[in-house]
Amino acid sequence: MVVSTVVDCRLLDLGLISEDSRRLIADYVVRVKGVRPSDLGVSSSYIGKVRRGVVRVGEGLLCSALKFVTEEELNQLLKGWVPSKEATLADAVKVLATAKANAAFREQFLALFNTYLSEYAQSLGRAWHASESDIEAFIKAKRLKGLSDKTINDEVRYIRLALSELNWVLDPEGIVEYLAGLREDSEHVAKHTAYSLKSFLKAVLKPKDPALFNLLYNSFTTVKPKNHSKVKLPSLEQLKTMFNELPSIEAKAYFLILAETGLRPSEPFLISLSDVDFEHGLIHIGKVTETKRAFVAFLRPESVKWLQGVYLPYRAGFVERMIKPIQASGWFSDDVIAKYREKLIPFEQSRLRREIKETARQVLGREFELYELRKFYATWMISQGVPESIVNTLQGRAPPSEGTLSILHAYCAH
Repeated sequence: MVVSTVVDCRLLDLGLISEDSRRLIADYVVRVKGVRPSDLGVSSSYIGKVRRGVVRVGEGLLCSALKFVTEEELNQLLKGWVPSKEATLADAVKVLATAKANAAFREQFLALFNTYLSEYAQSLGRAWHASESDIEAFIKAKRLKGLSDKTINDEVRYIRLALSELNWVLDPEGIVEYLAGLREDSEHVAKHTAYSLKSFLKAVLKPKDPALFNLLYNSFTTVKPKNHSKVKLPSLEQLKTMFNELPSIEAKAYFLILAETGLRPSEPFLISLSDVDFEHGLIHIGKVTETKRAFVAFLRPESVKWLQGVYLPYRAGFVERMIKPIQASGWFSDDVIAKYREKLIPFEQSRLRREIKETARQVLGREFELYELRKFYATWMISQGVPESIVNTLQGRAPPSEGTLSILHAYCAH
């Protein structure tokens, strides 16, 4: 059953609602919904004057009437045009700065936030933004327990690798995706990374936030053997359906890049605009770490056209809207702002991942892991006659040898 939400007049620009529409709303509430004039704070004779147009409908009466109107009803009464009162990001920065400095304002702000954005607050509560100080706290805690420097250094190395891949944000879906990628390359590395992450969570997060600790700690296992029951990969038609049904342009761009290139889920977020040669459909990645490598990736002309014609203009508008208040706040350096401006995908990875998974669940009727796009890419490329050595090089499972480079050059030229 769908529950309708009543209108909150504080979220509307009441000045844009005409006198005729105000009378229509007041009349609808009294005549159709059976609300008594006294419930609106006025008399029956006053409502009669409102209906005849003798007196105006002030904002007080309008707000009282809107308390009895659902969003759907208001949409119908105003014939689809509802004048919302939208704040700018500059307004948001001012609110945050005021809330930080003024305790009374902060209390009221948090109350409003909980009223209108509790659902989003709960999603924020699913992630831990780790920091360098958390690494230091982990080292200190382990030393107090008497662990050797070698053991501590080994764990810190795995933790740092994981945090760098996950942009220092740990959430259940991100950890699971990351460990799935590690298992693809090395069960040994995946096992030790999972163990180190659990040790990190237990030593640092548990004392600070037990609820979030339990959520993250129980979202993955320390030792998870390979799953030999193969999941049937989505078909090309199913992937097209998923793309078309994704709810946002940015989720479509992320999905498209993953499906077209076979990159690991975290790698598109490392790409800057200067890394993409749109003329030739070529992405320069050049990522080489202790456990992973990625060199180049390719996009079809149709995908390049969509990215240039749809995604990039949308992305540019989003970036400019974000940067203006960030610059005005003075909280970030020019270097940080410049790097943000250059990111190919400047959106929150956890949200895009969630949108893709929810859409895939509707299309496939089952849970979906982003690494399935990487597996689909490899299977599809090999089925089209691309040598497996080339696929392994493109996906960073093997360094480019002299032989594979020559084949890759020939393939690219073709």
